[in-house]
Amino acid sequence: MSFVDLHTHLPSASAPEWASWRQSGVLAEMDRFGIARAAVMTLDGLGYDAVSGNDVVAQVCAGSDGRLLPFGSVDPRRPDAADELRRCADRGFHAIKLHPWMQGFSPLETYMDPVAEAAIERGLPLVLHDGTPPYASPLQIARLAARFPELTVVLAHGGLFDLWEDAVAAALRYPNVHITMCGTAPRAVFREISRRVPAAKLTLGTDGGFGDPDLRRHRLSVHRAILAELPDDDAAALAHRNAERLLGLT
Repeated sequence: MSFVDLHTHLPSASAPEWASWRQSGVLAEMDRFGIARAAVMTLDGLGYDAVSGNDVVAQVCAGSDGRLLPFGSVDPRRPDAADELRRCADRGFHAIKLHPWMQGFSPLETYMDPVAEAAIERGLPLVLHDGTPPYASPLQIARLAARFPELTVVLAHGGLFDLWEDAVAAALRYPNVHITMCGTAPRAVFREISRRVPAAKLTLGTDGGFGDPDLRRHRLSVHRAILAELPDDDAAALAHRNAERLLGLT
């Protein structure tokens, strides 16, 4: 079964991995692991300049025949954040990744309003890092979804190890909240998420490109073990169909 990996990062420009990063190598690795498509997010753009990070993401995804899916980012505290989101949409980006912890903002503040409104206007999901307090708890992020019911909100890690039950509660409480099972939680946690949350609200990610280079292989093995326990239709939904629907690829 092929996968859509809904969570990968480019290496930091200061990391040795960036000097050797090649699109051909990334696509070859995806072929080895059975990954049909992969979201590509900035790492440097979350900590430094989101606009420059978006430019790099667009560059590295170009020419991949749609296999590398560019996700943009904005700094919601900037007055031009909504304009940058629209610029990403005009360039064919599929979603916007926000990281309240790394970027140092609260999803509860009113500066999120124009970003959410622009995302609704352009039909882009907001993918938010979750699972690390104080700013990125799943239920904090879910309040944004409650304020903007037309906005698609994806919890990028399903609450990680400590807050996964909050992520489940958010997904069950709000129709527009989805979960990507990606992160440090063990298989038992992901299995419990897949048991409690409707299959239509779940996607899979590896966090590839960040940390141990063997991380993607390990997390895919965890995902495959969970998918093997599900009915075929649910397994296909988690592996690729839900991601394709969320990103408008179908």
